[in-house]
Amino acid sequence: MNVANLALQQTPPLSVPLRFFLTAPLFGLFACSLLMYYGPPILLNRWNFATLALTHSLTLGVMTMVMMGALLQLLPVLAGVTIPKPKWVSTFLHALLTTGTLSLTLGFMLNYSLYLTIGLVLLSLTFILFFAIIGYCLIKVVHSHITIAMRLAVFSLFICVSLGLILLLFLTQYTTVFDPAIFTNLHLIWGLIGWAALLITGIAYQVVPMFQITPQYPQLITRWLVPALFISLLLFTLSNLTGYFTSITTILLSLELSLFALITLSIQKRRLRKLPDVTLNFWRFGMIHLLLSILLSTLTLIWQPLATKAFYPTLLGILFIGGFILPVIQGMLYKIVPFLIWLHLQNQQLNVLNPIQLVKIPNMKQVILDKQARYQFWIYVSGFILLIAAIWITDLLYISTTLLIISFSGLAYNLYKATWIYHSTSRQLHEAKS
Repeated sequence: MNVANLALQQTPPLSVPLRFFLTAPLFGLFACSLLMYYGPPILLNRWNFATLALTHSLTLGVMTMVMMGALLQLLPVLAGVTIPKPKWVSTFLHALLTTGTLSLTLGFMLNYSLYLTIGLVLLSLTFILFFAIIGYCLIKVVHSHITIAMRLAVFSLFICVSLGLILLLFLTQYTTVFDPAIFTNLHLIWGLIGWAALLITGIAYQVVPMFQITPQYPQLITRWLVPALFISLLLFTLSNLTGYFTSITTILLSLELSLFALITLSIQKRRLRKLPDVTLNFWRFGMIHLLLSILLSTLTLIWQPLATKAFYPTLLGILFIGGFILPVIQGMLYKIVPFLIWLHLQNQQLNVLNPIQLVKIPNMKQVILDKQARYQFWIYVSGFILLIAAIWITDLLYISTTLLIISFSGLAYNLYKATWIYHSTSRQLHEAKS
């Protein structure tokens, strides 16, 4: 594992990212409970308020929760910039994002404008604070391919959030001066591709070679792919607002995302260490389903009636969010959390002055066992496959949801057990020091 380019001495306290990582699987369980409660109708209509609650519990409660925590961790380590008052910042951000997401999803579930308004206020405060702190840090950092990706991803999130707030104003009847369908599509695109895919791409440049022992991404890709994706997003937005060249901009985005997926699969195939690695399974699963979601969306250019089919938006959303984003996030958690726990325990061990009292530090493989992570992966895959089948065979939804509940419970168990190992070993180190 090559950590030569990391400023590990700048790593923030473990609680800064960990509070976000530990909350994400709980929102995954909340999303599964919505699937179980509402049943098959939740998959039939993207405009259903229950569907909106499900989507935002995943995109805000799982996806953004993990990515926000990852940025607070990675900015100091990758860019060497110190986040001011990291414990206070992470505490406020986490509390605001958690309560704001819960208020928003409850507002969707109950179709109650008061909860939607509370969610609007809390999420506005969340992102104002996040943009202020992260924007301040990103201005100070030295240019690199990864920091450029972070900047463009955060700016994409700003566009996504702005569109989302406009849509919330529409739902709470504060404004009715625009067509919500176009804004909803752009809100989705900037959130899923601009925020999630751009940040995953940028982080992949570091974590895939580092943790999976692969060759580096080609320099041409690391330099130009993320800026090209961002420009294509701008062109896609313009084409959708004007109605011109939508097919061309869709093809551009599809080609660029496909390039990232194919190159990632290629360098993973040439990894230097051939030992089994469950996180590799998560990433490969994610890249394959990114390609499948691209294939599905581009098929509408050849056969336009496909876009009017009732199953199309549901299938596309499941492939992109459940097949690409969520597996990659889980794969990253299974590497980042054990690494951070090992790193913080190593730093604590350096303060133990008496060699006789040295406490054995668990290695990364002992923090989260591969066997447990592998079980969770296959349960997730089974639930995901049955969820796709449930679009047509509705009775399968309850089986798939049960498996997904077990999967997110397994993820939560693995992360909370890793946290317990950290606190237990840290307590032993503290006793040895005293």
